[in-house]
Amino acid sequence: MKDTIQIMVVFAILLTVIPSIVFLNADGAEQNVSAKMSDTADIAVYFTETGKTENYTLEEYMIGSVLAQMPSDFDEEALKAQAVLAHTYINRRMLTESQSPTAALNGALISDDANLYQGFFTEKAAKEYYGDDYESAYKKVKKAVDEVSDEILTYEGEPIIVAFHAASSGYTQSAKAAWGEDIPYLQSVKSESDKNLEGAECTATLTAEDLEEKLSQVFPEIEFTELSSANDWLQTKRDDTGYVISLTVCGSAVDPNRFCEILDISSPCFEYEFRNTKFTFKSKGFGHLVGMSQYGANSMSKEGADHKDILSHYFPQTKLITENAPDA
Repeated sequence: MKDTIQIMVVFAILLTVIPSIVFLNADGAEQNVSAKMSDTADIAVYFTETGKTENYTLEEYMIGSVLAQMPSDFDEEALKAQAVLAHTYINRRMLTESQSPTAALNGALISDDANLYQGFFTEKAAKEYYGDDYESAYKKVKKAVDEVSDEILTYEGEPIIVAFHAASSGYTQSAKAAWGEDIPYLQSVKSESDKNLEGAECTATLTAEDLEEKLSQVFPEIEFTELSSANDWLQTKRDDTGYVISLTVCGSAVDPNRFCEILDISSPCFEYEFRNTKFTFKSKGFGHLVGMSQYGANSMSKEGADHKDILSHYFPQTKLITENAPDA
């Protein structure tokens, strides 16, 4: 199996999608959440290349989702936490599509467009990715999925907006700082083990010419000026944990997460300098850094925490419910 940091980098690429901030019009009754799906429910996935929709059972979807989103050699309780998030995510997608169908999905719940929806491996894709390790990876993930297959994470009766990332800087980032939406269960929390992850600090170096070219392609309105120091072009504001929460390029506001995506900077927790015609960015963590740190979840599991502990830590004020539990 690949080294941990190599795996985290690969999976971080799959976790760049920012969750759609959609608030549901549910009436708050928790049984309405749990009644939406069963083990035999069809999870319709639209494949953009073929234009076809294929149906999967809930178990198949959860297994394919976890295989695509978290390294299979992570601890069992971390895999369980990821499985609960997979179930929660697709449950929320079902509610969202029932209220406001997405025309491009042709009746499906998600597509294979990783820019819009969270990752999912078909059996073929999982075998291609895991190679000789596929059978053991499948067996381990299936066991984790089966043990939490009826659990959903909720807030005030709704499935939560699911957010997770590979590893943080030592603190996760709040949804308000990242996306401008103050969501009670997506707040900044400690994830101290992330600081000890070898390779979690990354460096990206670009010439001033490259930086200007990359940003101009997306933001043609930016008027680049003469450059003698980094502050001539870039101005940033950071929060107490080191995250860049606002950024301007030559006076034009640019979303920090979008800036990182364009310039291939690993996270919005970064510092920079300009020297010898080059910008050097030093960043910590992988992904948008909101919600559950997967590496942090794995560390918590190794220290004895179960998946409930992990989920309550990274998603405060949420409630884990069981679909098939009898009404109170």
